[in-house]
Amino acid sequence: MAGSSRHKTTSLMHRHRLKSRYILSIIVGLILGFVLSFACLPLMSICDSSSSSFFEQFSSPLNLHLNTGSLSLRNKFDSLRILSRHARSIADVTLVDYRILVAVLTETDRLNTYALFLNQTLQDYVNRLSFFVNDNVQDFPKGMHVVAINDERAYLKPFYMLKYLAEKMIKSYDWFFLVSDNTYIRGYKLNEFLNHISIGQDLYLGQAFDDVHAVYCYFGSGIILSASVLRKIYVELDWCTKNAYSQDLTDNIGRCILKAAKLPCVNTASNSKFNTYVNYRFEFDRDIGILSKTESFNQTLTVHPINDLATMLKLQKYFNQVEINEMTQSIKKYEETIERSSCYAPEGCGNIPWPVGVPPPFKSPTRFDVLRWDYFNETHIYLKTDNDVIDLMKDNDYEDIHEVIDYSVEQLQKKYGTELKFKKLLNGYRQFDPTRGTHYIVDILLIDENQKEYIKRAELMRPLGLVEIIPMPFVTETTKLHLILPIHSDEQSVAIRFLRYANKTLFDRETRDKFELLLTHIVTTKEEYSQTQKWFENIRNEVNLICQIHKQLIITYHTLLLPISSIPLYSQPIYLLEFFQTKLHINSLIFLTNPYVDIDSDFLNRCRLNVIENIQIFFPIGFNQYHPYIIARTRNITDNSTIDLHKTVGWFNSYAYDHIGLYMNDYVNVKKLISYRNISISTMNLYDLFVQLTDLHILRAPDQSLRVHYRSIKCDTDIQLNPMEYERCLIQREKGLASRSQLAMIVIENEQNKTTNNKKNKK
Repeated sequence: MAGSSRHKTTSLMHRHRLKSRYILSIIVGLILGFVLSFACLPLMSICDSSSSSFFEQFSSPLNLHLNTGSLSLRNKFDSLRILSRHARSIADVTLVDYRILVAVLTETDRLNTYALFLNQTLQDYVNRLSFFVNDNVQDFPKGMHVVAINDERAYLKPFYMLKYLAEKMIKSYDWFFLVSDNTYIRGYKLNEFLNHISIGQDLYLGQAFDDVHAVYCYFGSGIILSASVLRKIYVELDWCTKNAYSQDLTDNIGRCILKAAKLPCVNTASNSKFNTYVNYRFEFDRDIGILSKTESFNQTLTVHPINDLATMLKLQKYFNQVEINEMTQSIKKYEETIERSSCYAPEGCGNIPWPVGVPPPFKSPTRFDVLRWDYFNETHIYLKTDNDVIDLMKDNDYEDIHEVIDYSVEQLQKKYGTELKFKKLLNGYRQFDPTRGTHYIVDILLIDENQKEYIKRAELMRPLGLVEIIPMPFVTETTKLHLILPIHSDEQSVAIRFLRYANKTLFDRETRDKFELLLTHIVTTKEEYSQTQKWFENIRNEVNLICQIHKQLIITYHTLLLPISSIPLYSQPIYLLEFFQTKLHINSLIFLTNPYVDIDSDFLNRCRLNVIENIQIFFPIGFNQYHPYIIARTRNITDNSTIDLHKTVGWFNSYAYDHIGLYMNDYVNVKKLISYRNISISTMNLYDLFVQLTDLHILRAPDQSLRVHYRSIKCDTDIQLNPMEYERCLIQREKGLASRSQLAMIVIENEQNKTTNNKKNKK
């Protein structure tokens, strides 16, 4: 209805349409429309423009009547500004049968409250969220897509929003959900609702007013438009803006859609109903007791209006529980169906694996693939790895296991009575099955009011969730890799060994457009720096011999002065990257390691594939050799230049972070964050900085092709400034010497020798 007025009082909103008042509203609306059309526009700061100047902001490529002058005016006063702060890509979320964009009309002072809440609660259920504000703003949360509308007239903002969606987003989405920021939206229910609607229809969907004349969807409850309707609106935007003479957004949008698509508001499509709850006197604590018993409220998609953020949070918690209850009931029904159907299976009734609906346990084809069980108590895990007897629970393990204990006690109390109280965990067993999830068996000691003890065993399963394929950018093995090899003054012979091994396994497969080796001499004094050319002579002779055979290689020499006394070993990679920042391109792929490694071309190809600019960095775990003297006591070693992959030869050192694959651009970005937060780089390693300061993926896994020769590890007292690094150093020094069995044999032999010597001395 054109120009109708709506009054909001403390009571529930009503809409009256008396005949005389209806006619009066039309007359007043027409007058206001003409007045506003010729009004002076504060945004443009001019008062003598013609009425057509107002509509130039909405002109589309279809408006061919614009001349050169009007085009320049349009560019000068463009009212839409995109303020993007790492907004989510349209490919970030993959939904089943449709693509939806949610457009939220908000205010700049509510971006960090209401808008942030909607962004966090909806981003997992929709493909994109766009927030339209009334002015340019810089301070808004990361990950939000914000569009600024530089126009003070609130009644025109929906048309700016529709224009932007039609021009920029219409090709990528099937549905557009328009809503205000003070509306609570159930993302899960919205997802479920749209998944049952065909995308091949014109749809103007929402909740109309309880009025026989109402043909407009109430904006506060949310409006769903199909892409086909948005295209028709775009053609009629000129007409819509000229006839937007009401301050009511519902009327303006509805009138536009009625003109463009000839569609009234509907609240049902494909036998699915758009349920909404509107109550201007809604108070959660007072009303939720009654509303929770009504099916219509529990099935609602939106609640409007919400006057404070606390109510938003309470509604989120309430509807989360509603959805959990619905899922629990659905799971129960599916379990009953599976149990009934099992009687028709070859195994017969009652032979389905527990829990119902979860894949059967993994059956190992050989004895080498048997899944291990971890034994645990309330604080420690035993025999977690082959090298650890007992390990204090880390935070994630602690939360996981204690959640299992608490849930077990809760279920036991439901079965045997709440008078039983938890006393302690006697035994705990945990097994991860890659086909179904994590399996737990716990023995719990309970005690009643009379101090009588009961031992109960509980068996639990934490099933795996839905497997999701994450899209990743395309990478190839042809990317040029810069291998930075830092060499200290006492590592000249080690570097020559690296070159000779690489000559056999690496250099014949790499070309100058794919590979460059940067030999970097680390010096600690100016005297060393002045002698670096002479120091390089032996290495240079070795390189010349190699280059006579492999003329395609690029090997360069560099010298870096680092005062070792003030720079610990674990932070040297940062100084190396700082040194090469000006020597390499910003998009250079870098692998930084040490001369003790043996690598081949296959490993470099994995590095090229595993490092993705702005997305992922690579910290491979190398196979570190034990002390050669100890290895030789138990294993026949004929060639010390190679390292066999065997448990008696070495171990995968997960405590070292000195093998690093990354793009220079990623280092430059983290360097800015280091400077912004005023962090001292001499106290941290590069791995910890990336974990703490960025959202980049970190790929960290053992690599059998990265093998590291033995070197003694010194844990100086200076390293104690970083307790974490000091602990890592002590563990490497302890575990890197030899295996437990090898050390035990040495101890036994020493004891036997002592006994023999004592006997000889007595004689």
